[in-house]
Amino acid sequence: MALPEIDIEKELKTISKLGFVRALREGNTGVGYTLETLLKIKENNDGQPDFTFKGIPIELKTQREHTSSNITLFTIEPPRGTKGNFKDINLLRTYGYVRNGRTNLYVTMAVGEVCNPQGFKLELNDKTLLITHNKDGIIWTYPIDFIVEKIRKKLAHKVLLVTAESKVIKGEEHFHYKKAELLSNVTEKGFIELIKSRSLVVEFRMHINSKGGARNHGTPFRINLRHLDKLFANRKKIL
Repeated sequence: MALPEIDIEKELKTISKLGFVRALREGNTGVGYTLETLLKIKENNDGQPDFTFKGIPIELKTQREHTSSNITLFTIEPPRGTKGNFKDINLLRTYGYVRNGRTNLYVTMAVGEVCNPQGFKLELNDKTLLITHNKDGIIWTYPIDFIVEKIRKKLAHKVLLVTAESKVIKGEEHFHYKKAELLSNVTEKGFIELIKSRSLVVEFRMHINSKGGARNHGTPFRINLRHLDKLFANRKKIL
């Protein structure tokens, strides 16, 4: 299906002049769905671009102003064969905790101090990102160039990041779309700075299923969208 061609500079200025518009969907996805509807973009979840601007494919991302929540930038496991003694099922048996009768391992990890009860954190050197345990040392190893290549494939298209002020009016959320930047050219330097500043975190999301095997939902690298621009070398103000 051909992507719609949108003059995003013109359309966003028009939408911004509307001021606060009522959310067309409740919850976290309301800010994106409302803007997509105003731009006449069909909702898609296939990771493909949303529209073209001057013939260039663009992926649309939206956020509420001052948001503190993270979104999943991508999920990625270490290179094949590198988990060693810490394959998923061994991680769960060694470090998992029981909740509601099920063994789980859901933790968030960042560089610096351990920020989870299970004792995991991230460490960074010149060539690798390490998941480490405070007693057992290195758990998983990610080569930096391996991660950055995955990000570049994921964000191969230009990204339009639109920020909206949120306000509740008569019990309903409204959005004023106030800021937009066109981002391109993912850089290794940007990725490293986001990890160092703890703006980019990594999570374990796995549990032991009813058959006794490991159910890994993917290892997400998560970021607050207000830091997303730091990942790119090129930034152009649109609104």
